[in-house]
Amino acid sequence: MDALNRYRLKKYSIYSLIVIAASLLQNVGGLFLQIGSARAFLLIPVCICLTMDEDEKGAALIGLLGGMLWDLTSLDQMGFNAIFIMAACFISSSFVTYILRKNFLTTMVFSLFFIFLHALFYWLFFVVFKGTEGAQMSIFYFYIPCAVYTAVLTPLIYFIFRPLKRKLKKENSYQ
Repeated sequence: MDALNRYRLKKYSIYSLIVIAASLLQNVGGLFLQIGSARAFLLIPVCICLTMDEDEKGAALIGLLGGMLWDLTSLDQMGFNAIFIMAACFISSSFVTYILRKNFLTTMVFSLFFIFLHALFYWLFFVVFKGTEGAQMSIFYFYIPCAVYTAVLTPLIYFIFRPLKRKLKKENSYQ
């Protein structure tokens, strides 16, 4: 195995462990702070922050892992989170690879966009279209507070992963 393949194996193994840890924090009750009814959707910003400067295929696979882990704990929407987070990581990685620069502002714009889009799509497809009585108001007392809570945590997630990503990039430059 050459040095580049060892580097990629190490990097994606670390990323996978981080995504698994974020999944546990998000989906196991009592492991992460819940404010009122608002829970943090950690997997969206974690996957996007990790994969912003990766190639599209690697970004999509990390997003797919995060979404599949989220779907494992979901009752209704098998596959929705996997497809959504995979597409979010692929799109943000593609934009950074071909059009934009990877920096704090770009990461925040993509993360916040996909956090609020996920909350809106989930509410529409799995709450409103089911026709449950009073489901329309749940966007105000659950989905928007969850998205805002996640949005507030996103800069913290970015700054936690930045040194790790720099260290991994530095290790690759010596080879």
